[in-house]
Amino acid sequence: MNGKLAVWIVGGVVGSLILGFAGGIVGGMVFSPKSGDTAGLAKDLGALQARVQILEGKVANLPAASGTSLKIGVVDAENLFTTVFLPQVAAERSALLAKAQAIRDLQTKYAQGQIRPDAFQQQYAKLQAEYLQAQVQVNMSMLNKMIASPGFANLRADLQNLRDQAKPLADQVEALVKQAQVTILNVTDFLAQVQQLQAAFQQVDQLLTQVAAVKILEISQQVAQELGYDIVLRTKDVVMYQRAPAVANLTSEVEKRLWNLFPAN
Repeated sequence: MNGKLAVWIVGGVVGSLILGFAGGIVGGMVFSPKSGDTAGLAKDLGALQARVQILEGKVANLPAASGTSLKIGVVDAENLFTTVFLPQVAAERSALLAKAQAIRDLQTKYAQGQIRPDAFQQQYAKLQAEYLQAQVQVNMSMLNKMIASPGFANLRADLQNLRDQAKPLADQVEALVKQAQVTILNVTDFLAQVQQLQAAFQQVDQLLTQVAAVKILEISQQVAQELGYDIVLRTKDVVMYQRAPAVANLTSEVEKRLWNLFPAN
């Protein structure tokens, strides 16, 4: 998972952008910092506030000094990720949620004493393998759609390499699911294998999320350049106030072009 794609994509603007997509293709959840990150987050916020104040001063002085006005736009990148990318795997994500609910239902039955411990362990291990298989299907479906799309031509070689690396892992997951259809002799070892493969596919999911972030950034830049914008900011955690029409929202135009990445079947 540490190939050219991972090296090229991590860090900088994209690394910052994907914080809003922390649930990834599989989860699609809102980013929430862990309690241990509080001190670092507070430090980062303080530095960010200082930078914002400096930039505000520079921007305020630019029109008077240069005799021109800045064209500033904003893009809601997080909403674009949820609106455009997640629907591409809606059916697969629905199946994943169903497996998660099945696991919760089983745990409830066990807590209420409706199922014996040995039977619970077997069923729980089986459902965990099936849940992982559903995760794999979400990732592989998105990966295949990206590879097939002309809009991802500049990343196709890297995406195909990622698929080549992921395919043997997906085969291992399928083997575990088949194994779980009969009696699992060692539940502890079985679940350890599931967890190991789950960690691998979390990396795949993160890479796919970063690819989505790259496309949002790339198309936002295209729109800004074509329409003559000097600065484009993302709304989440950056823009706290905007005065229309001084600041234009470019989200709808970016969304229109993002949908063209995934033509209807």
